[in-house]
Amino acid sequence: MEPFKNELSADKARLIAAAVKRAHPAFPMPRFTRGLDAALDPLELKQRVVHLADRLADCLPQDPRVMFPVLTDSLAAGELRGFPVWPLTEIVARRGLGHFKESMTALAEMTRFFTAEFAIRPFLRTHPEKTLKQLRRWCSHPDEHVRRLVSEGSRPLLPWGGNLPALLEPPHPTLDLLEKLFEDPSDYVRLSVSNHLNDFSKHHPALVLATLGRWRDASPPDDPRLAKLSRHACRTLLKAGHPEALAFHGFASASALEVTRFEITPRTLTLGGRLSYHLVIRNSSRRTLKVMFDYAIHHRKANGSLSPKVFKGRVKELAAGESWEIQGTHPILPITTRVYHAGTHRMEPLLNGRPFPARDFVLKLA
Repeated sequence: MEPFKNELSADKARLIAAAVKRAHPAFPMPRFTRGLDAALDPLELKQRVVHLADRLADCLPQDPRVMFPVLTDSLAAGELRGFPVWPLTEIVARRGLGHFKESMTALAEMTRFFTAEFAIRPFLRTHPEKTLKQLRRWCSHPDEHVRRLVSEGSRPLLPWGGNLPALLEPPHPTLDLLEKLFEDPSDYVRLSVSNHLNDFSKHHPALVLATLGRWRDASPPDDPRLAKLSRHACRTLLKAGHPEALAFHGFASASALEVTRFEITPRTLTLGGRLSYHLVIRNSSRRTLKVMFDYAIHHRKANGSLSPKVFKGRVKELAAGESWEIQGTHPILPITTRVYHAGTHRMEPLLNGRPFPARDFVLKLA
């Protein structure tokens, strides 16, 4: 898997600069590209975002009222999308705090080409009331990307975005935004609403369940869109076996469930391989039970301890006395967010949030 930082390589940076120059012919391309490759080479993704934002901004008119329209005009041809737009949003975040109106106009345009969720957060820190007021207006914006910016950009615990812990405290100022968006016609927006609620669930599970319950009561029976949103909003609670969250989604206690067979193969594998598993689960009760099978891989850390990571499995209703045979594989692949260490690892079945006896396997590094 290619590193994310390559999304902002020197070649991509030149494409960004070319788009900016088309919008602003006075853009000094030789000055921008001088030493570019050497400057970017040692930097990781977010460092490249900042570096390119500063390098671009230093080559443009310094008044944001002039600079920001140049940046949005550079997107007009549609050649810049995805990660190459990130440095443009970063310029607004770094240079626009004193020019609120111009910044909001720019971010609403840029987020159509790459999310401005990271760039809106400095404004929530510096101008919280004014920014929340703008987000409320955007809840009815015709573009789903702008509406999604409302819920994703104001997440209290946004990955890569820096936390906004004040938003978790009463009076929970972002919840009224979610009230306006949970029935949004766009699945893209509703997924963001569920991400936002999942952040809240880590600190206020009862509040999240009460909110979802109120929405369910006000929605058509068995609304599949709300059911999907609710499951995703409760994913952390469900993985942790939170009793009220399990009950909300129709899962009973795991006390009547048995694992009658659990095998993994191979018991020794090399990084890059796949772990196969085979389970048989039995409902020993006298009633039908809704069963959620997840599993945890306990990865070995540098100090020899094990750290669990829960992976979603499957859901099935089991009649009284019925058994469920499950077979699957789990890839042990190199990824940028995890450092693997050789030695004993562990796979642990989780049924309705409850852990069952695990099996160990040994990981070797190639």
